[in-house]
Amino acid sequence: MNEKLTLPIFRIVSESAESAGLSVWVVGGYVRDLFLARESKDIDFVTVGDSIALAEDVAKRLGMPNHVNIFKNFGTAHIKS
Repeated sequence: MNEKLTLPIFRIVSESAESAGLSVWVVGGYVRDLFLARESKDIDFVTVGDSIALAEDVAKRLGMPNHVNIFKNFGTAHIKS
């Protein structure tokens, strides 16, 4: 499956998670679309730990620190490009 995850975002998320000591997985519609050989425009990640801090670090690495929407009630975040 790693050969399918070649977009730069996967490396960035992986490096960010590794530096924070977190495990991270690609989930949801993106994975379904990979199996169905369909194009997908949005990617969902899940981690055990501080997902908000991970999203903030990823956004910073992408040069988009002001593009993070945080949903504290759910412990989730969204990076909008």
